[in-house]
Amino acid sequence: MALGLATAGAIGLLTITPAVGNPRHQSTVRIRSGDQHGSGVVVKQSNGGYWVITNSHVLGNVDVHCLESSDKGLYPSVKVPLDNNNADLALLWFKAAEQQERVALLAEPEETTDATDLVIATGYPARDDYVERTGLTVTLLSEALEGGYDLTYTSDIDKGMSGGGVFDSHNRLVGINATHQEPLWATSRQYKSGQKVSEIMNQKLDQVAIGLDIQQVLKLLKSADQQIEAPMINENIDKNCSSASEE
Repeated sequence: MALGLATAGAIGLLTITPAVGNPRHQSTVRIRSGDQHGSGVVVKQSNGGYWVITNSHVLGNVDVHCLESSDKGLYPSVKVPLDNNNADLALLWFKAAEQQERVALLAEPEETTDATDLVIATGYPARDDYVERTGLTVTLLSEALEGGYDLTYTSDIDKGMSGGGVFDSHNRLVGINATHQEPLWATSRQYKSGQKVSEIMNQKLDQVAIGLDIQQVLKLLKSADQQIEAPMINENIDKNCSSASEE
């Protein structure tokens, strides 16, 4: 790790004011799922609609999840059934409207490195407008945590930004936000292998944001059913999504 956590963490305090036409903003959506709020990223267009990646823990136990795009368009969406290999990732599909939505540019695995890199975390803090937070990737994990978490970085993540994108300086999606720094309660983590994380490592992980890298996103997209049938979108569902925006 080229920088100490204290030094790198200072960069995580910087907030970027999104500019008009910002591709990161345009590809990021707000998700309202029952009583839960979160963020997601438009990652693919197919079958007359769009696919949105987010965290599994963002989604409530409901059939329809309401999405709000950067231009305030409201879309009912459904969860795509697939095997996420116990990673904290989920895929939503929504029907395309006349308005074209921006699809995020996905980084290829070989375009990411283990070095300390500048990243921009995006999302919608609960009941707040879209934000972008800069940070640095820091190499802490030699293996993924339970939930598939394998990306650590210093961006300042708020509740509601889970499922939002982590982009590099070339506007390529390199990961997905999952958890913020300094959890409100003591966290006992374990690796995907089942081995417990040491107390010292837990303390280090409490100081950084944690997410899932682009390789896991690409695996999820590859495993997804390519024959998604358009769900029946009726007036009641549209009204439910419209009313959600007024809460």
